[in-house]
Amino acid sequence: MPVTWTLDAPPAGHQLSGRAASALLDIASGPPSAARLLAFVNQVVPVQYLSLVAFGRDAPELVEGCDSQPSERNVVAECFAIYRRSYFRSDAVTRLAHRVGQAPGPQVVAMHCRADELPVPGWRHEIYEREKLTERLSLLHAPAAGSVYGLHLYRDQRQGLFRPAEVEQLLGVAPLLRQAHQAALRIAFPGSDRTAQIERARQALARRVPRLSAREREVCARIACGLSADGIAADLDIAPSTVLTLRKRAYLKLADAGLHGNRLTLARLAAAG
Repeated sequence: MPVTWTLDAPPAGHQLSGRAASALLDIASGPPSAARLLAFVNQVVPVQYLSLVAFGRDAPELVEGCDSQPSERNVVAECFAIYRRSYFRSDAVTRLAHRVGQAPGPQVVAMHCRADELPVPGWRHEIYEREKLTERLSLLHAPAAGSVYGLHLYRDQRQGLFRPAEVEQLLGVAPLLRQAHQAALRIAFPGSDRTAQIERARQALARRVPRLSAREREVCARIACGLSADGIAADLDIAPSTVLTLRKRAYLKLADAGLHGNRLTLARLAAAG
């Protein structure tokens, strides 16, 4: 069965290496970044994949994923699309996230689950066995009521199972990771949760750039709020290539209106209302 922990602070006497401390500061210095999160984790314990997930009212959304050994395939996005389509309701993490969101606070809740503990054979086969994953350690925190983020850390067969000491190391830094990630969220989304931010951005874009189609506004609102193309695709249940097509069309319309087509422009338009 999956094992869970609730953590409020690092253990007494816990220390970080200089490189790990620098990587932690990098997380807190800008908007949320899966690459910076993974860089910090790998200074503590090596993992193969990291996915940054936002748990919404209906289904989780992939904010961004990262691979320690990038390749032509986006393994995190591919696996998340399968997971969201078929298996997230069977995941104990989904139920745990609901409970965490009802009681936001300074704690981080961790859950460790091995591949052979997954309750659905198809889930094991389509994701874990196909990608040779051995286990997942999830770190959940709620910066505000109803707003829950999860950092999922995956090991593969090459790395082997987490040793008990490695799990302890990750649990020891989990409260620091939560603090750094929440600092990054305050930079990206001051004073609001992601769902509300996306809705405000969508409404603002409808007023400021009325030529955008409804689907283009949905994509642009999520770009303005920091989602990656893969995260937008998962959130809207469309292909990443469709996201790129809609983004290209939207940016052409922005150019016709004398505006630069990029994330910063969309963020400014959304913020200006």
